[in-house]
Amino acid sequence: MFGFTPDEKKAVIFLTAAFVAGTAILVYKKSHPGFAPGLKSVIAGLPTPRDSGAAQSLSADTLGSEEVLSNQSQKYFPAQRVNINRASQQALEKLPNIGPAMARRIVDYRAAQGGFKKADELRKVRGIGPKRLSQLIEHVTVGP
Repeated sequence: MFGFTPDEKKAVIFLTAAFVAGTAILVYKKSHPGFAPGLKSVIAGLPTPRDSGAAQSLSADTLGSEEVLSNQSQKYFPAQRVNINRASQQALEKLPNIGPAMARRIVDYRAAQGGFKKADELRKVRGIGPKRLSQLIEHVTVGP
């Protein structure tokens, strides 16, 4: 089959079957308006992508800011900038490319240095280089 290896053939067949099944479901759904009526209420409760411009509120541990879903990593990014001098570890984890270990390093650095004077100081935290800093800079602010 077009010079594919056996594993590649299986992948092509699987993807084709998934495409056909998805298309069949869409056609059936359009031709039967009453299809899965309970599904609409479930879908209405799901978060919407950032592209639609919709925002939703999450729990209070995010400093009360509105949150939106980012398509690139499926994390919630704060709609308002996060103050890196006051944010909890959990709030810092919601920033792009910041996991629990990196958030802990930011909190530890902040405690050791007495806070950040400007956002560029994040570069001094071990593991934050120019690329990661450029991804973070638009999501953070420095305050008292």
